[in-house]
Amino acid sequence: MAFLRAEELTYSQIRRFDRARTIGFLPVSALEVHGPHLPIGMDWYMARWMAEETAHRFAQRNPDWTVVALPPLALGADELPLRGSMTTPAGTLYRAVVAQGRALAKAGYGYVVVTNGHGGPRHAAALEAACRYVSRRRRIAMFTPSIAVLHRIVTGGRLADTETLVGRTLTDAERHGLVIGEHAGAWETSFMLAQDSTLVGPHADLGPLAPPRFRPLARVGEWLAARRERRGKDASKLREAFDGIAGSLGWLLNARFGYGGGEVTYKGDPSVASAELGHAFRELLARDCLEIVEAVAAGRRYASDVRSIASDHAVIQPGFLVKAGVVALAVGALTMLAF
Repeated sequence: MAFLRAEELTYSQIRRFDRARTIGFLPVSALEVHGPHLPIGMDWYMARWMAEETAHRFAQRNPDWTVVALPPLALGADELPLRGSMTTPAGTLYRAVVAQGRALAKAGYGYVVVTNGHGGPRHAAALEAACRYVSRRRRIAMFTPSIAVLHRIVTGGRLADTETLVGRTLTDAERHGLVIGEHAGAWETSFMLAQDSTLVGPHADLGPLAPPRFRPLARVGEWLAARRERRGKDASKLREAFDGIAGSLGWLLNARFGYGGGEVTYKGDPSVASAELGHAFRELLARDCLEIVEAVAAGRRYASDVRSIASDHAVIQPGFLVKAGVVALAVGALTMLAF
C-alpha cells in the first residue's frame, strides 16, 4: 500500500497496517469570511491542499510506507464573527481532535499529521495541545507543522526563497504587501489564484488594511515588553504575543460592535497578489511541511517538538480559564485555612 484515501479503505486493508510505517494526514480548518473577494473555504482549501500535497510527496519518497489522506474536519476556533463564518469553542475543537487522534491510534496509525490553514491563536493552540496529548497517551507521533511553517513565511522569513522560485526580484510593493499581515491578504489571495482563479473576486483595488488593535491591551503589552527590556531580556515574543491578541480582540470587537471604525474583513494587501506568487507560496508550504514530516518519521525530531508560537502562551491554551479558576479556588481555600 502507498497513497490511499481513508474513505476508500476496507477493514482488511486497515488490519494489515504496520504501525511503524503508517501515516495519516488530517486537515482541520473551518469556513470563515475572507474579505469580500475570497471564498469562505479559504483555510479549508489550504489545509486540504497541504495535507494531500505533502502526503503525495511523502509517498513518492517513501514507497515502503502506507500513506493515507484523511477526510477534512471543518472545525475551527477564533473565526472572524461575520455571517458565513463557522466557529467552534476552542475546547470543543480540542476534544474533537483528541477523539480523532484516539481513533486513528486504535486503527493502527503510528503517525498523524494535522494540517491547518487558519491562524486564529486559540485554534492553533488547541490543535497543537491536542496533538501533544494524543502523542503522550496513545504513544504515536501526532503533530501539526502548519502554523510554524506559515508563520515563518508570512512574517518575511522566506522572501529570498520566494524570489528564487519566481525567478525575479520582488517589487517594493510586493515585499511590503507580503509582510504587513495576513488574512485574505497577498499570500492567501495568491494561493487561491493558483488554486482556482475562478473563485477569486475583484481585488486589484483592495489596498493595505488592518483591523484595529484593542488599545488598552496593546498598551499593557508595550509596558510589559519595555519593562522586560529594561532588565536586559528579550521581549520580542512577548510583544508579538500581545500584538496578536490585541489585534484579534480588536477585530472581534470591530466585527460585533464596530470598534475602531468600519467593518474590516481582511488584513494585508490583496492588490499585490498573483498566481505566480501563489505557486511559489504553495511550493514553500509543501516543501517545509515535508521536511518536518520526514524528520519526525525518521526519528530525527520528536513530534512534541513540532510547535509554533501558539504553544508559547498559557492564556490561549484550551482549558486555561478552568485551570486558573481551580488554582484561584485552591489558593483561596488555603488562605482561609491559614487564618
